[in-house]
Amino acid sequence: MIKVGVFDYVDVNGANLIKDWLHQQQPKVRAKLNGRIIILEQTSRAEWIKLNTEVLSGDKDGLIAIRVEYQGIQYRLLGYDGPNRGEFTLLACGEEHNNIYLPRNIGGASFDRIREIGKNPRARRVEHDYE
Repeated sequence: MIKVGVFDYVDVNGANLIKDWLHQQQPKVRAKLNGRIIILEQTSRAEWIKLNTEVLSGDKDGLIAIRVEYQGIQYRLLGYDGPNRGEFTLLACGEEHNNIYLPRNIGGASFDRIREIGKNPRARRVEHDYE
């Protein structure tokens, strides 16, 4: 039973940026991240903090990072609760090195995407693609 629906951000050209980034990663990294998302979907949102997620602060205040480590690299998927109740939307992807996120503009880009989603949620999101 899915408790949280997970969606990917889609840009104005129809590109699924989350899927595209995941396909650039090693198969093991992709599998670990998708495996984490499957677990999160089946877990009540209140329990996520125990499952390698983190509510961010600073220039990423309120965004939620899904965290996975592989071969010493800290991979991150950033998202937010919404736009509807019971939904979580993945907004951006990157890596964390010594508490610094790469790409550096990941927070600003994420907030821009939240605004775009607010204007037209159906055009800017698709169900998460596990491919």
